[in-house]
Amino acid sequence: MGRVRLVCLSLCLSCTGAIGSGQDVPGGGPGTGPGPGPAKPGSNGNTGTPGASADPNAAGPVPLQRLTNREFNNTVRDLLGDTSQPATQFASDRVTAFTFRQAGDVAVQDATLLQSAAASLAAAVAPKLVRGALLPCDPATGEDACARAFITSFGQRAFRRPLTDAEATRLTTLYTAARTTLQLGFTEALGVLVEAILQTPQFLYHWEAAPGDAPIHDGKVIRLPAYQVASRLSYFLWSSMPDDALLAAAGGGQLDTVAGVQAAARRMLADPKAKDAVVRFFSDWLELDALAERAKDPKLYPNYSTALQQAMLDETTTFVQNVAFGGDGRLATFLGAPYSYFGNALGTLYGAPVSGAPAQRTDLNPAQRAGFLTQASFLALTGSSGGSNPVLRGKAVYTKLLCQTLPPPPPNVPDPKPASAGGTTRQRFIEHDQNPCARGCHDVMDPIGFAFENYDGIGQYRTMDNGSPVDASGMLPLDGTTHTFKDAVGLAGLLAKSAEVRTCFANEWARFALGRADTGDDAASLQETARAFGADTASVGDLMASIAAMRSFRYRSLSQGEMP
Repeated sequence: MGRVRLVCLSLCLSCTGAIGSGQDVPGGGPGTGPGPGPAKPGSNGNTGTPGASADPNAAGPVPLQRLTNREFNNTVRDLLGDTSQPATQFASDRVTAFTFRQAGDVAVQDATLLQSAAASLAAAVAPKLVRGALLPCDPATGEDACARAFITSFGQRAFRRPLTDAEATRLTTLYTAARTTLQLGFTEALGVLVEAILQTPQFLYHWEAAPGDAPIHDGKVIRLPAYQVASRLSYFLWSSMPDDALLAAAGGGQLDTVAGVQAAARRMLADPKAKDAVVRFFSDWLELDALAERAKDPKLYPNYSTALQQAMLDETTTFVQNVAFGGDGRLATFLGAPYSYFGNALGTLYGAPVSGAPAQRTDLNPAQRAGFLTQASFLALTGSSGGSNPVLRGKAVYTKLLCQTLPPPPPNVPDPKPASAGGTTRQRFIEHDQNPCARGCHDVMDPIGFAFENYDGIGQYRTMDNGSPVDASGMLPLDGTTHTFKDAVGLAGLLAKSAEVRTCFANEWARFALGRADTGDDAASLQETARAFGADTASVGDLMASIAAMRSFRYRSLSQGEMP
């Protein structure tokens, strides 16, 4: 009990900002989190306040955000060498108002889980606190001096910036109290430090500006300090803390220029940890985690199982990683590749048997498969329990790839007729769409969704539906012109060539990097990023490096009451 009180005392002393206070923090909203802005008509819910700023030097806010569950797990992995993934016990960080992960407010139960995780992590790391990666000195030469060196080195890595004198003093006081009041040994006292540090707002929140540092004004915006830029880069590209090289680049002034930031981003993109960023983006963007909740009629799909679901997710994960880092990284390849990576479970579903269970590159019938939109993960996720679903599939393309939004459906829309009523899915949905209260939304979604009628509820290819030939043709207004397609492969080809889709894709990546909805002050940054990704030859790596250098990534708007 005494140790818990000591750690809690340290935490109270270290909370000097507006964390959880409901007050504004520099550049953002309440200390407990950002809260995405309202959706704009004609956009998906990831966009924020309407009214684009004409100022090319404008930048959006940097709201105070807590580490997501994935970021917490990865950070303790890189900070402590702990791979237990304690954040899997935390509350879900999937929110409905924003596509990508956001940690929410800290409730009492959340605080208890954070405290418990810190205690467990500290206990597990205590045996490792010998001279080496975590301890930069030999305690035999002087335990108190070694503890101070540990506070300096470990504190910088945990806070993602050098400690202030006041922070170092508080932690030194805690160490001294652990040795004297609690009569703990050297290693146990360092464990108390670790437990306390893992519960500080400096560790748990993304705000690497040191208390007391004067803001760096640049007209009507603030240039983020170098260590905050380093942390933004690291959590964008690695979903984890900066490494020593990135911290050194921040300390050496190398992140104060666009060229320096882009050089750091390119180095980081060459690291295997960057593969996770592409997986995170596609998984969150397409909401693939919801696949586990998609039940299917076991009579129609007896082979659909948890194992098959995992195989579907593994295929998309391996595919996007290989296109981004082993291939050309082009949007056209993500949308049009006539090949994928899977083992024998999906090989049977695709009618393309492979020799073993491990995922391997396999060429597919180019008339049937093209990129991630024709992969089983997307098709099973957007299919119904008993067949295809033009509404869900059309809505996914409309909102994810065209960045459009739909009004809430009226409460009195009847369901389409079941398959037992006869006719193909398309025929039944066309009849359903004639209902006056179904028009509007369905007139937009369903014609796109009909492109996927060659695929049943789990993504198996078919040419017949309920005894009649499939009709997957349609039309799509795109880039100011109405285009026709004969099936999903044709639709994917149109999307891959569209400037509208490229802009949407680039903007979604920017929102993913910023961790928030965009505002009018982000307009110039988004436009510049979209231009950088405008060429068909541009890769996702090029896009990520461009985002890292954009104005809203390196600057922030003034907070309430902050003078230019």
